[in-house]
Amino acid sequence: MSKKTELSVNSKKAYEMVKSSENGLTIAEMKEMGFSEANSSHLTALKRRGLVDSVEIEIEVPTVIKRKVQKYFVVNEKEGE
Repeated sequence: MSKKTELSVNSKKAYEMVKSSENGLTIAEMKEMGFSEANSSHLTALKRRGLVDSVEIEIEVPTVIKRKVQKYFVVNEKEGE
């Protein structure tokens, strides 16, 4: 039987946030609440230990994309025209 290492400070913080939530949290929601270091590894460690569970949900996410557009400018006018 392998001995598991102690949870990281960030994993413990993630656990406390999920524990205090009524309906669970996404990582994005944790970041909105001020836990900017939140990432999936913190929750994965908790899930592997059986402290939290997860379900896949579908949410709408605004996306910013880059695309090519035309930028117009005035050309130098020639004198005498």
